Amino acid sequence: MKSETEKARESFGSEQTPPELIRAYGEVKKAALAAQQSCFELYRPEIYKRIISVLDEIIQGSHNSLFSLPLSQGGAGTSLHMNINEVVCSLVGEPSLHPLDDLARFQSTNDTFSTAVIIMVYRQLLETEEYVIKLQESLVRLEEKYSSVLMTGRTELQDALPITLGQVFAAWSGAIERDRWRLHKLKERLRTIPLGGTAIGTCFSAPRKYVFKAEQSLRQITGLPLCRSQNLTDAISNQDTLGEVAGGFRLLALNLRKISGDLLLYTSSLSGELVHGELQFGSTIMPLKANPVLLEYVSGLSLSVKHECAKIEEYAASGQLQLNPYLPFMAQSFLSIHSSLKKALSALNDRFFPGMSLNKEKIASNLASSPALINTLRSVIGYSKIKELSELIKQENPADLDSLKELISLNSDLTGKFLDEWFRPENLTTYRDTDIDSELQTKE
Repeated sequence: MKSETEKARESFGSEQTPPELIRAYGEVKKAALAAQQSCFELYRPEIYKRIISVLDEIIQGSHNSLFSLPLSQGGAGTSLHMNINEVVCSLVGEPSLHPLDDLARFQSTNDTFSTAVIIMVYRQLLETEEYVIKLQESLVRLEEKYSSVLMTGRTELQDALPITLGQVFAAWSGAIERDRWRLHKLKERLRTIPLGGTAIGTCFSAPRKYVFKAEQSLRQITGLPLCRSQNLTDAISNQDTLGEVAGGFRLLALNLRKISGDLLLYTSSLSGELVHGELQFGSTIMPLKANPVLLEYVSGLSLSVKHECAKIEEYAASGQLQLNPYLPFMAQSFLSIHSSLKKALSALNDRFFPGMSLNKEKIASNLASSPALINTLRSVIGYSKIKELSELIKQENPADLDSLKELISLNSDLTGKFLDEWFRPENLTTYRDTDIDSELQTKE
């Protein structure tokens, strides 16, 4: 006679069930069985000890090969629940132990599997948060390191006003800081579990003291601050909380894509102000071409995350009445998201930024030959004079700030001393509460 696991393989195919989910489901089952035994002493001590030992082995990953079902499946995870029940019964080896009558007592797939998914995603959230914190800390360090490097600020891909490279990093740091805050807040939402609600959140067949004990046991087993939902019909019927978590991951991916896109411009031949470390040969035909492989990698992974998050939101909206049957697909998308975000964050933080360097000559020449610096003189010499000077700058193409100041001084009434003071980074890139000494401004 075929097992339920074998029947499921015929329906959905064979594939290694993700170990992260096996671990979480093992913890849920252990909490449920521990609550059964604590409340009602349903098993002989030696049988109970063996059940818990087997579940501990499953949690540790010792029997992952016995879980061979993909997450692409119908049935809201019932096949996965059957699988773990049958595996435990087989490993315990007690003929009187029934995979459903005993191991699924007071439980349903709908409250146990969804609880396992929440545990898995919560751990992913914790790990992603740590990667985000490290990236933010790196960006803050680079902000401080480059606080005095003056460069060209641009809007709509056109030269605009001066900015420091430190301020560029500050903008990226601010975005990642918001991601850090969002992920931290999402932990509070995600920690609510439906365990004890059984099939549709009505707690049918589950004694009250079992429900409370299972919740307590699960907190102890996982070490996570999990709490039972106060609205179990909602917790089993709706998956908008997972959609909200996906939204947080999607915004993180959005920011990673924006940062990597900015860096692709700064490291490109069009700008050349930052240098992407040459990690590999960049071309099979052009020996001197270096590819921005890490930045393209981050951008590509971020785009993948965006679409996986959109899938989760669609799955969350596709539930019907008292259950969402697409939870296994949501779990699969979360696994993909977690993997991609880890890779993207590591690529930026551990590989790109440590290998990044500055092309100081290019930064200086781009700034000196752009309109950014003379745009700052509008209030001093007027709009028309700036237009006139800009033509000279295009013709002379000054290589650095000193050359630009000399050119302006020779072709205006502004003194070298005034320009030295005016073009100091702190006078160009922050509040200006007082005017620079007018006595320095005009030649005698």
